[in-house]
Amino acid sequence: MPRKVIAFVPQHTTTKSRVMAIVDKGNGNELDAIATVDWPHHAVAICNLLNSPQRGKEALSGLWLSLPASVRAGLEQAARQRVDDTDERDFLATWFVTELDVPELPVDGSEIDWMRLFPVAQCPTDGCDYCDGCPAHAERRNDDAGRNQCAPGGSCRCVTASLDEEDDPCPCGVWDVGPRWAAALYQSLSGTAEVLVDQAEGLMWGYEGPAVGFPRSLIAQPPQFFARLAQTCIDLCALLARGVTPVPHTIAELLMLDEAARSHLAGHMTGSGLDVESMKQEFAHLPEGHGDFELDALWMFQLTDSDWDKIAESETIYEPYTMDRIFDTLPEAAEWPRKADGR
Repeated sequence: MPRKVIAFVPQHTTTKSRVMAIVDKGNGNELDAIATVDWPHHAVAICNLLNSPQRGKEALSGLWLSLPASVRAGLEQAARQRVDDTDERDFLATWFVTELDVPELPVDGSEIDWMRLFPVAQCPTDGCDYCDGCPAHAERRNDDAGRNQCAPGGSCRCVTASLDEEDDPCPCGVWDVGPRWAAALYQSLSGTAEVLVDQAEGLMWGYEGPAVGFPRSLIAQPPQFFARLAQTCIDLCALLARGVTPVPHTIAELLMLDEAARSHLAGHMTGSGLDVESMKQEFAHLPEGHGDFELDALWMFQLTDSDWDKIAESETIYEPYTMDRIFDTLPEAAEWPRKADGR
């Protein structure tokens, strides 16, 4: 009796991963080793392709095409031996398709009241000795209030100055996230999460990628890694939607905030450079705030001793399953607790 393949299953040990076949050679079902591959998620993806009710999906797989010719030949032979729809066992292969749990994507942020959640900084009621431009203070000093130096939204001029005073620091809002930047970050994080989910699901089927601008150093990670990165973006969106300044608690949050900010800016780049006016027009319904659309205004990037920037800029591609540490809570997170609501 010729060998009949019923389904394909991945098999993992501490040193290797294999594609195995459940076969019938006439004496009951048994397991045959078909191929050895580099990584566990490659074995899972190949088995998904071969177990799919849609025959021939492997022709669309970048992973499949990248396999050595001898390995691919053995898999193709086994694929041809899989039972067809005339065999009552045909449906059993679908039982061995491995699925990925993916997070629910954020809701559309256009209805969120960003102006209430992230009000622009205002001058103190009694003015500020460090600022020239607080109108209330100017009037109290009998100065010309028409020489108002306040920044957009009413924040004092001192927000752009270096504040080294240890005593009586300026009470004006400094380096905060305004409503326009919060809305833009939410929009970009939401879009990044969607692309990461697509990336994770595509990797489950060996599609060639990635199609997102996250650090190149991480592109070899397995599908579950990208699902966790997507969840990171979703968690940051949830913070923004509650009015919480998203001070990063993990390297993953640092990376995704940086990615979201840069992606938003890249979307408004033209041949003449950054089109600031188009960004302002996109969020013209929201008041202007200090630091809008500026990477430096996301000051929380500096509050860590981690190597997140090295990961972001590395030319080295980290091997799969070696970078889960980016999801660990940073020691500095204890200094920036997150309240259930508010800032």
